[in-house]
Amino acid sequence: MTEAAEWTPERLLRDGLNEVDLSSPSGTKFSRLEYYLAGVALIRATRVAAIQIGRAAELVGQLKRSTRVENAELAVVVVPSTDTDRTVGQLRKYLRSSDTPAALLLGQGEAGWEVKWVGMQAGAEVTSADEVAKFFGKTLERVVVTDRTVRTPAHPLVIDHRIRRMLRLSVRSSKSVMLVGPPGTGKTQLVGELIEDIGRDPESFGMGLIHDPLIVTPDESWTTRDLVGGDTVDDKGRLRFSPGHVLEAIAQDQWLVLDEANRADLDRIFGGLLTWLSGKEVMVGRVSADPKSSPIILTWGSDPESVVVGEERLRAESTTNEPIYYVAGTDWRLIGTYNAVDAQRVFRFGQALGRRFGHVPVSAPAGEEFATALRNRTTGADAPVQEPHASRLRGILERIYAAQTEVLDPMGPAALLDVSDYVAAGLLTDPDANLTQLVAEGYLACMGSWLSGYDGTTLEQLGTVLGADEVLGEQWPWLLEHLKALR
Repeated sequence: MTEAAEWTPERLLRDGLNEVDLSSPSGTKFSRLEYYLAGVALIRATRVAAIQIGRAAELVGQLKRSTRVENAELAVVVVPSTDTDRTVGQLRKYLRSSDTPAALLLGQGEAGWEVKWVGMQAGAEVTSADEVAKFFGKTLERVVVTDRTVRTPAHPLVIDHRIRRMLRLSVRSSKSVMLVGPPGTGKTQLVGELIEDIGRDPESFGMGLIHDPLIVTPDESWTTRDLVGGDTVDDKGRLRFSPGHVLEAIAQDQWLVLDEANRADLDRIFGGLLTWLSGKEVMVGRVSADPKSSPIILTWGSDPESVVVGEERLRAESTTNEPIYYVAGTDWRLIGTYNAVDAQRVFRFGQALGRRFGHVPVSAPAGEEFATALRNRTTGADAPVQEPHASRLRGILERIYAAQTEVLDPMGPAALLDVSDYVAAGLLTDPDANLTQLVAEGYLACMGSWLSGYDGTTLEQLGTVLGADEVLGEQWPWLLEHLKALR
């Protein structure tokens, strides 16, 4: 095959794979296929790496262990079976978290080998996947690469051990869990620590696999289409179903984390999820506006892993009405965080929706727990506050925290802990700086927007403590004066 015109899809795959001994351990058995595909992709043959996968669950691990795939522009996965739906989900997951910009999935069909899927990282500055998709007459899927992992601070959250146990047991026993508490209590950090714990020992949580989180922050503009999925116009001008975050998480076998969930009106947009979370199967849409097109079914499976069955029909020109199943595995979880204080200004959950979630209260920590967290922060920072400033700083912030707990609405310690970072930065710049001034500035910077919402009577009551000489002293009137600019 020396002329590009002779490279028909059928002949390329026949010549590249039909005579390959798939049972051979040879690392060069796909050399001919890699050579042919490189010609189609208009790249060097060394930039194509083909690998055979036996089980979908092993795909990500095998690809990440292969140095050839790591250095390739186009990864080619060969699956000697007709069950490729689960493999597509795993390959998409790999593209989201790897340096490989494009991938191709080959599987066996009734007529022999065929291209099942072509994907490329969105924003990748390569054209190889476009060329391959055009040659094989496939729709190129662009996989969004975002950093959606929950990053936890260096120090674990200081919190009542029973709350940790409630979260652990709730996640083990319920498909959907909501962490409820005021701002700054570490709800998102607690989710991150939980996911890290499960990653270290999934069996202790009754789970068989490790699942990455897909983290999204809802807002008031959300509709059912954002959360679950709905009709949208595709790149060919067709009205087609586009999966929302729930279906996306299931397709990628990820947990879905709704951070600050009550920023969207979930009562209005949950739709069929109410029925589904009660353990029942539900139809969430159809592939197209044609009432005879494939229905999209959201259901539950009996295996730990989540899969999509028939996902290729979402993009294919097909007249079949065979259903597409999004199957959430036994390990799949929906986790939310809910700011109970801001619920006064955003949205609350109705009773029907609330019953679908296990609720874990994450209260503001007691004074001694805050003191422990503050000590961890001041001693473990990149530039720790030195004595005697450290003791003085902790004394001031502990008094402020106690006064806030007594006078203001519930508020977690996060913002006050950030004040200690501000002070540490100030002392690093100028070791002779006035500590009380730095604390007042940091308090205004980190807490000013919160304080500006209170009336004069409340602030006067707070000032009976914060205006004392051993706390902020004469810096309290200075803070109040500059607080006006934040209103």
